Amino acid sequence: MRIKNGLIATLCLVSPSLYAHTGGHIEHSLMSGLLHPLTGIDHLLVLMAVGWIAAKQGGKAVLTFPAIFLALMASGALFNVYAVQIPFVEAFIALSLVAFGLLVTISQKQRAKILFLGVSFFAVFHGYAHAAEIPADSSALMYFSSLMLMSLVICLAGGVLGLSTGKRMNYLFSLACLSSGLYYLAAV
Repeated sequence: MRIKNGLIATLCLVSPSLYAHTGGHIEHSLMSGLLHPLTGIDHLLVLMAVGWIAAKQGGKAVLTFPAIFLALMASGALFNVYAVQIPFVEAFIALSLVAFGLLVTISQKQRAKILFLGVSFFAVFHGYAHAAEIPADSSALMYFSSLMLMSLVICLAGGVLGLSTGKRMNYLFSLACLSSGLYYLAAV
């Protein structure tokens, strides 16, 4: 149990700010894309929640839930690339934390599956925000590919935690998502 708590605390400390959408990056490379999902608690918690929920569903959901979420993230990035304006992106990202935080606590598998498909549309906003932050002098394809790879890794880590923890940890993780989302909504 200490290892799990230590991992969660470490991930929260690696994510120095609730606001990952600052647009500033020190290094415009593959590493920037890999590190970006770790630089905001909003991205980190939602991606972990996707894996966590998938693990609770079991079966095909372990792979399909992250695949659906990442595909919708990519479509959100395309909206940004083609200059489609989406209002209130930050507010929707904050709402995604609340929605996924609540979804982690739902134990009925069929209801959770339907709700996951419903709230997955929030991935579009995450992808849109990520694409807005691609450094101008870097390869957009390289940056976004590495960002998606790290996002998948975070989903898988959430899945491992979801499989290896009980109800108490589900509620603690849900509380972290909910409180971060509500704080973030108040700040937007």
